[in-house]
Amino acid sequence: MTPTMMNTPTHSAEAAMIEPNQTAFIVKVTRPDEAELSGQLVMFYVAITTTENEALDIVRRAVKADATIEPTGVRLSQQTASALDLEAGLARAL
Repeated sequence: MTPTMMNTPTHSAEAAMIEPNQTAFIVKVTRPDEAELSGQLVMFYVAITTTENEALDIVRRAVKADATIEPTGVRLSQQTASALDLEAGLARAL
């Protein structure tokens, strides 16, 4: 017998679901980094929550204490959040 390959989803549809009252907020994170020419490393994180303040709190808990956390006012579409396999209540670097 020869093995056959199957196309199976790599993520759980349940994990990627965004409730109607939730949004995927993008948060800017800046950290000191001597390796960078500017002396600062800038990264963007996303968190699915009901408010942007909640997203800031989730990201703040996920990054180092010396990081500066800022709202961007930018949100991801539900399709993009699902494609990235985001989970509500967790932060993910983009």
